[in-house]
Amino acid sequence: MGTVRFFVALDLLGEGFELLGDDAANPVTGFFTGILATTLVQSSSISTSLTVALVAAGQLSVAAAIPVMLGANIGTSVTNSIVALGHFNNKDEFKRAFTGAMVLDYFNIIAAIIFIIIEIYTRLLSWSATGLTNALVGVGVIELFDPLDFIVDPIVNFIVGVNQDTGWIVLIVAFILLYTALRGLVKALRAILNDDLEEKVKKYLFGSWWQAMLFELVITVAVQSSSITTSVIVPIIALGVVVAMTSLPYFLGANIGTSTTALIAAMSLAADGNPEGVASLTVAWVHMVFDLYAIALVYPIKYTRRLPVWLAEKSADFVTAGRVSVIGYIAALFYLLPFGAIWLTQDWQVAEFYEPVVLPEVEHLQQASSDDAQTQKPDASTNETSSNSE
Repeated sequence: MGTVRFFVALDLLGEGFELLGDDAANPVTGFFTGILATTLVQSSSISTSLTVALVAAGQLSVAAAIPVMLGANIGTSVTNSIVALGHFNNKDEFKRAFTGAMVLDYFNIIAAIIFIIIEIYTRLLSWSATGLTNALVGVGVIELFDPLDFIVDPIVNFIVGVNQDTGWIVLIVAFILLYTALRGLVKALRAILNDDLEEKVKKYLFGSWWQAMLFELVITVAVQSSSITTSVIVPIIALGVVVAMTSLPYFLGANIGTSTTALIAAMSLAADGNPEGVASLTVAWVHMVFDLYAIALVYPIKYTRRLPVWLAEKSADFVTAGRVSVIGYIAALFYLLPFGAIWLTQDWQVAEFYEPVVLPEVEHLQQASSDDAQTQKPDASTNETSSNSE
């Protein structure tokens, strides 16, 4: 029952934030939009799938969507930080939990900064994604079955309905459920994690980096939510069963796993081969290849592999120094910073030369949209002149 309450709480967080807030101008704004959108809905699967849908509907260009996809990886880790708050009363546990919660975020921040620059100047991500799209155009895929839907969704829908779709009330209920579920989960873990079981967890789940990465990849694909699968491991880190460095490959497996949700949606949208669907599939592949390239480039190098862990440890030192700093840190990093950055950069004229590599049909579609926009401008000015003369 405690496990169901935990999953319901996480799902309600996303519902609550969606209820509160019912074209990226440039790559910088798009990047921070991806962070903020994912933070608000508490799920990169939701924000990336929505981005793919907007591209398929012709409401968002490939060039505008790619930075959003890169930013989405960062925002999803806010759930881990909220889960870490469940250990607030125990300073040592909280420090370990917060370090584990932030290690994935810092890895994603480092990788995103590197690859948004690489993509703008070399188009590596869009070139790779376009090649994969070309191989899969016309192939439809049935959406994966989510085994939690039958249990969690009816409860979430009931709570949302009872509260008459009021976002703040839903959020309060979500946080209460999350807190009580975490207390129960921690107590249960303490009871069952004897020395023998701890050794088995370390040996079979975290015995090697590839074991941890593969296990989390499979689980995240099955559940279709990295927020859930990564949050579950935070209490285990808090109890000292594994350390942040050991858990990093596990978190990276979640990165790859969560990108499959948007990819599956895009494959269905591109099944009939229409240009908008093909464009959405390209954007979805960008998310996948970004996660794969980030692991290949950042993780094998000892210094870059340890850098996100070091940053997470320093952040945990700062946050655990005072109670007020905890909420302030989360609010500043996940909400105030991206919101402020979007507001400040929306009028920036940066990387106007950037045009991602796309298939010919997508290029023709974008050219047609651009031509339509150009032809509408004189009409608008003519109408304005006519109106003034009257």
